[in-house]
Amino acid sequence: MNSLGILRKLSLRSLGAHKLRLVFTILAVVLGTSFVSGAFILTASLSKAFDDITAANYEGADIVVNSTPEFPVTLDLAEAIEARDDVSRVEVLDTVPVIIIGPDDKPLQTGGAGSWLMPHTPEEESVIPVMTPEAGRIPTAAGEAMINVSAAETAGIEVGETITVIDSEKRTDLEIVGLGSEGVAAGGWAGVLIPTETFRADFTDGESAGRLAIRGSVPVDSLRSAHPGMDISTAADAAAEESEEISQALSFLTYILLAFGLIALLVGTFIISNTFSMIVAQRTKEFALLRALGMSRRQLSGSVLAEAILLGAIGSAVGILVGVGLVRGIVAGMEMAGFGFPDAGLGFTTASVLVPIGIGVVVTAGSAWAPARRAGRVHPVQAMRMGEQASAPPLRARTVVGSVLVLTGIIATVAAAALDSWETGDRAVLAGVGALGIILGVLLVSAWAARAMFSIRPPVPGVVPLLAGTNLSRNPRRTAATAFALTLGVALVAAVGILGESMKESIFGVIDEELRADTIVSGAVVSNQGVPWQAVDEITSVDGVASAMPHVWLPLTVNGEASSTDGQYPVSAVLTADPSLAMAIDVVAGTFDGAASRPGVGVDRPTAERLGLEIGDTTTVEAPAHGGSTTAPVVVIWEETTSYSTVLVSETTAAELIPDRSSWFLQTLYVSFAEGADDAEVHQRVVDTVAPYGVLQVMDTSEFRMVGAQQVNQLMAVVYALLALSVVIAVLGIINTLALSIIERRHEFGMLRAVGMQRSQIRRMVSLESIYIAVLGAATGIVVGAWLGWCFVRVLADQGLDRWAVPWDQIGLVAVAAVFVGALAAIWPARQAARTSPLAAIG
Repeated sequence: MNSLGILRKLSLRSLGAHKLRLVFTILAVVLGTSFVSGAFILTASLSKAFDDITAANYEGADIVVNSTPEFPVTLDLAEAIEARDDVSRVEVLDTVPVIIIGPDDKPLQTGGAGSWLMPHTPEEESVIPVMTPEAGRIPTAAGEAMINVSAAETAGIEVGETITVIDSEKRTDLEIVGLGSEGVAAGGWAGVLIPTETFRADFTDGESAGRLAIRGSVPVDSLRSAHPGMDISTAADAAAEESEEISQALSFLTYILLAFGLIALLVGTFIISNTFSMIVAQRTKEFALLRALGMSRRQLSGSVLAEAILLGAIGSAVGILVGVGLVRGIVAGMEMAGFGFPDAGLGFTTASVLVPIGIGVVVTAGSAWAPARRAGRVHPVQAMRMGEQASAPPLRARTVVGSVLVLTGIIATVAAAALDSWETGDRAVLAGVGALGIILGVLLVSAWAARAMFSIRPPVPGVVPLLAGTNLSRNPRRTAATAFALTLGVALVAAVGILGESMKESIFGVIDEELRADTIVSGAVVSNQGVPWQAVDEITSVDGVASAMPHVWLPLTVNGEASSTDGQYPVSAVLTADPSLAMAIDVVAGTFDGAASRPGVGVDRPTAERLGLEIGDTTTVEAPAHGGSTTAPVVVIWEETTSYSTVLVSETTAAELIPDRSSWFLQTLYVSFAEGADDAEVHQRVVDTVAPYGVLQVMDTSEFRMVGAQQVNQLMAVVYALLALSVVIAVLGIINTLALSIIERRHEFGMLRAVGMQRSQIRRMVSLESIYIAVLGAATGIVVGAWLGWCFVRVLADQGLDRWAVPWDQIGLVAVAAVFVGALAAIWPARQAARTSPLAAIG
C-alpha cells in the first residue's frame, strides 16, 4: 500500500476510534455552515420565485414603455403607437395601491407583497396573460370586481360578497363576481380587477397610464426615435432589469445570514482548534511510534490535517442539509408573520453548495493547522517516555502582545467615541478596528488571566474547589480557548443588548420631550398605503379635535438640500399645517402660521447657517423625480430638533411642482385635542372614525412610545436568536473540552479515587471546572460587550442614538445562565470521570 493509502487508512481509523469527539467537532462545523448555506439557498429560492413572477408580467410582450415623471405615458401615446403598421397590439397596464377590507370588516394582510387595484383587459385585447376566473365571471359593470384566488382564500372572500378598497383618497365598495388564477406563486400578493372604464374614470385622471406592453415587430430604436426621452426597452431587458433590482433588494438577507454564519464559524474555530490540540497531546505516544516506524514529519502533519479536512467536508455537507431546513423554517415563519413571501420551491445555485463546503473545510483545516504542525514535531524517543508528554510554552510573549492589543483597542474606541468632529462612518471604522484589537487582545491575555485567577485559592472552602481551579491553571491555553468561545458570544449579546436598550431610551426621550400631539394616526408598519386624505378630513371634523397635522414627505429639495432620502430621491417635509401644535419646535425667525397656504420654504437653524439663508431670501425648489423647479422665499427658521424635518416646502409650492395629490404619501397624522376636552373620549371618537379604514393605527402617546419599543424588541429578538447560535457552539466546546480531558486524566482520576475521593466529589470537581470556565467566559464577555456597546452608542449619537442605557436584567440573566450552562455542560463528562476505577491509576 502506498503512503497516501496508509495516511487515509490511519485518518479513518483514528476518526472511527473516537466517535464522540467526531460528533462534537462535526457539529461545530454544521452549525456555522448551515447559516452560510441557508443564506445562499434562501436568496436563490426567493430570486427564483420573483423571476417567475417577473417573467409572467412580461410574457407575450415584445417592447415595454414605462412612465417616468419627465415623460409620462398617456392613453394618447398608446393610441399613437398602436396605429403603427409594425405594431399588432398595445395594452395599457396600470395599478393603484389599496387597502382591502374583507366582508368581515377586517383588512387583508399581504405583508410586503402589497394589495393592488388594476383594470381588467379582455383577453382579445391583452398582450400579457390575463387573470382567468376559476369561479364566477369577469367584472363588466361599475361596482363589480374579481380578486385573485390566494388572496380570497386568505381573507375568506367568496363570490357574491362585498369588499372595500381604500386608496390614498377614498373608500370604494365592490361586489366580488369572480375569483381569478394568478398562474404563479405570488406569496401574499392581492390583486383586485375592475372594468377598465371604471378604473380610468374613478382612479386615474383619465389621461395617464403606468406602462404600455407592446406586441409587434417594431424595432426598439425606431420607437425611441419616434418618441425621444421615453423609457422604452425590450420586454426581455425590462424583465432582466427588474429581476436584478429584486435580487439587490433581497441581498440584505444573504448578508445577515452570512454574518451570523461566519460568527458561528469563528466561535467554532476555537472549539475545533482546541479539539485538535487535545487530540495531538493525547496521541503523542501514537505519533512517536509512527515516527519510529519511518513516517516523516510531513506525513504525520498531513494525517492530522487530512482528518480535519474530512471532518470539515462532512460537517459542511450536513450543514447544507440543515440549511435547507433553516430556509424552510424562515419562509414558514415569514408567512405566519404575514410578510407574504412567495414560495416557488427551493432554489439551488453553485454558490449555495460550494461556498459552505469551501468555508467549512478551510475553517476546519485552518483551525487544525497549528496542532498538525505540533504533531509533526513529535520525536520517536517520546514513545518510550511515561507520564505527561507535552510541555506548555511560556505565556510571556503572548501576554505582552495581547496587552498591547487591548490597550490599543481601548485607545481607538475612546477616540472613536470622543471625536465628535469626525464623520460617523469614519468613527465607526475606527471603533471597529478598536473592537477587533480588544477581542484579539483578550484572546491572548486570557491564558495568563486564567492561570493567575485559578492559581489563587478560591473563596469557597474545601479541597474539591481548590483542585478544580488547580486543574484549570495547569493548562491555561486550553482553559482560555474554551472560555473565549463563550466570551465572544456573550460580548456580542451584551453589546447588541446595550444598543437595543439605548435605542428604546432614545425613542422614549424624543417622544416625551418633543411630542405635543395627543393622538397619532399612522398606516400599518408593513403596508404600501398611508393615511387616506378622506380620513384626514373626517378626523379634523371630530368633536374635541383642535388640529390635525399631516406629516407628508415628497421628493423635493431646497437649494439642493433635503431632509433624507427614500433610497432613490432626496425627500423633504411638506408644510400642510402648523407643526408646532404637534411637536416642540422653537421658531427662531418667521412663523408657521399661514405659511402652508402661500409659496415658501422653511429650514432649521443649522441648515440656514450652512446655506447662508435668512427670512425673505429666495431659494430654488426642485422636484428631482418630476423634473420641475420653482423659486420660493424662506418664511420660517426653527431650532434643530430630532422630531421634525430639517427642510420643508409649503403645501402651495409642493402642489405647484407635484400637482397630483394622490401621489402624496401621508404616513402619519398628528392629532391635537381642544383645551379642556376629555382626552379619553376624544381619542375614542378618533378610533371610531378611523375604524372603517382597516389597517390604520390610532395611538395615544404612551402607545406610540411602546410601538417604537416593540419594533426594537422584535429586531433584537431576531438578532438574539441568531447570536444564540454562537453561545450554543461555545457550550458544545465546554462539553467537548471536558469530555476529552476526562480521557486524558484517567490516571489522575484513578489516583484520586485510590486515595479516598468519592465519586460525588469527582463529579463536583469536574462540574466546578465547567462552571469556572463558563463564568470566566461570561464575565469577560459582559465586560467587553459593555465597553463596546458604550462605544458604539457614542459613535451613533449624531444619528439620534443620544442616550446610553444598560439592560441590567439581561446582564444579570446572562451571569446566572453562565453558571447554569457550566453545570449543564458538565453533566455527562462528570459522570464519566466519576466512573473511573482506582485500578486505572496503575493501568
